[in-house]
Amino acid sequence: MGVKLCLLAIVPGAAFAGATAPPASPPDVAVYERVLQEHVTGNGRVRYGALRARIEPLSRFAGQMEAVSPHSHPRLFPSRESKLAYWINAYNALVLWAFAREYPEKRERLGGLIGRGLFFYKKTFTVGGRKLTLAAIENDIIREEFNEPRIHFALVCASVGCPWLAREAYTAENLERLLEAETRRFLGQVRNVRIDRAARVVHLSKLFDWYGADFGAAKEDRLEFVARYRADGDQLLSGEWKIRYFSYDWSPNDAPVK
Repeated sequence: MGVKLCLLAIVPGAAFAGATAPPASPPDVAVYERVLQEHVTGNGRVRYGALRARIEPLSRFAGQMEAVSPHSHPRLFPSRESKLAYWINAYNALVLWAFAREYPEKRERLGGLIGRGLFFYKKTFTVGGRKLTLAAIENDIIREEFNEPRIHFALVCASVGCPWLAREAYTAENLERLLEAETRRFLGQVRNVRIDRAARVVHLSKLFDWYGADFGAAKEDRLEFVARYRADGDQLLSGEWKIRYFSYDWSPNDAPVK
């Protein structure tokens, strides 16, 4: 016992080795939401140049996600809604943060296949103490753990072909409302769904091709999903329809400079 007391006396900070660390807290989504409201336009475009000039709030939010996640601190995220809201915000915020930090240089790189591969599959971010790629967040966590097809209309990959970026941060309280609203908005846009009654052909976003299994095993499942969110959807539930997919627009979703 005497030896231990002597060591405590001579080792700097040793007397506080057993002190309780400050309690962890979830990321401050209010900070992130202010970024969205300041830099995202009404049609989902992003003012990346202005965001780069005022990147500190988004960097602070990214730092909070670096320290805490539903995996590292599950007690901070007690419900399915709180967990899913965290991961949607994480994906979208990290895309914004990484893209804006290298804007406008990143604009040209993301347009090519190699650039997209490096950005989504190779570049890593620390989230809750783990190194993760954007693809891992989307496929290995969000899609694997939550079985929620509407996330495809909430996750935004900095491209025009993506859904419009919402100007609200996702929370446990607004998750259901926002997922429903963003799904309805995406499927109501002619760039994503076009019904050719005469030819009995439905043109859909490429998302329904890439992630078709998330909407059901059969073609009819995809049509039924789309029908739920469109006023003219009932016609898709009867008869035989062919599905065609739009080409995906990978051009950046940046807002025109005023």
